[in-house]
Amino acid sequence: MNEPDVIRRLRRRLPSRAERRVTFGLKVLALIAVAIYLLMDLLNFFGAIRATGLLIVGALFLAYLIYPLVRRLNVHLPVIWSIIIVYAFIALILAFGVTLVAPQIGSDLNNFGHAFPHLMAQFQQELISPRSAFLARIPIDDRLYLANLPTQFNALAQQYGLDTLQKGLPVLLSAASLGAALVIIPILAAYMLLDASNVRRQILGLFPAKRRDKVHTIVDELDGVIGGFIRGQLIDGAIVGVMIFVMLLATHVPYALLIGIAAGLLNFIPYAGAVIGFVPSVILALAYNGPGNALLVALLFAVIQQIDGNFVAPKVLKDNVGLSPLYIILAILIGSELFGLAGTFLAVPVAAMMRVLREQLLPSPAPTTEDPPELTNRSRDKVAVKAP
Repeated sequence: MNEPDVIRRLRRRLPSRAERRVTFGLKVLALIAVAIYLLMDLLNFFGAIRATGLLIVGALFLAYLIYPLVRRLNVHLPVIWSIIIVYAFIALILAFGVTLVAPQIGSDLNNFGHAFPHLMAQFQQELISPRSAFLARIPIDDRLYLANLPTQFNALAQQYGLDTLQKGLPVLLSAASLGAALVIIPILAAYMLLDASNVRRQILGLFPAKRRDKVHTIVDELDGVIGGFIRGQLIDGAIVGVMIFVMLLATHVPYALLIGIAAGLLNFIPYAGAVIGFVPSVILALAYNGPGNALLVALLFAVIQQIDGNFVAPKVLKDNVGLSPLYIILAILIGSELFGLAGTFLAVPVAAMMRVLREQLLPSPAPTTEDPPELTNRSRDKVAVKAP
């Protein structure tokens, strides 16, 4: 057998480039399927250890939140002293905030609890009252439906909210009190930061030496998108809370501070912050200041949500997790459909992690020179004029 025959037979045995790509793509799809399966098992595992799981998640969030500051201080100080200084700074800010804000929040909660029945009655009376020329244009059946919404909301809150509290409060109280959790979470976060390098080395040790550079890049990017998501959500929630507070203060709606803080904190859960801020604000504006003020508050809320949805959140999340608004919305819808509230919250970071794996493990997209976009940010005639 001559040499060309041997070469031809070897070529027949070797898979083509297209076959190798298909095989590689199938392996990646299998890896993604296994990752989704493991994620579901992980969620079930955390559901079985709810109290400990909450402490671990809280510590993880705190570790990612303070990591940039700790890393900057670590340039000049040992890591343990860097963590202590950051904790002391956070404690001073919390003490200052509690001293200034806690009395006002406590007073607002107390007053709101006493005034709530009267506010609901006033809200219903304003809706069905014929005195308002604006509300008189709305059909009476629609006004009656709107007037009964608080009652329906109260029934839903009693049906689902009490069940959640009955399940949630024992979880929080069975492991430790709130004060103990506030001690355990910072300690766990500190140990996570101290042991982060060892964990990374253990992960790298699972792979062959020739693959470790690639794995190191993937781990760095995954670490970056998770930390970016947490810090981005905090920034977005703070901006939304401040905007709502200033708007309610300017429109003379009571409990502006309470509503702004609640909306900002719940902004971590998609749509929850908007609903929590919008509903009580409109009810309070209608009950205290009349239909005109309620309409103004509703319009300003729509403006704030548009600013947040089109400028603030996409800018913050896209810069931090590298996802376009389309993928963020799809991830939230799919996550909420599959895993409920937990899926809604975890959808964006999981989608960002999948983006990292896709970019690192799959071939790069074709350049725009090979497949020009059908739709452009500028009008097509202008693009055609500038084309060579």
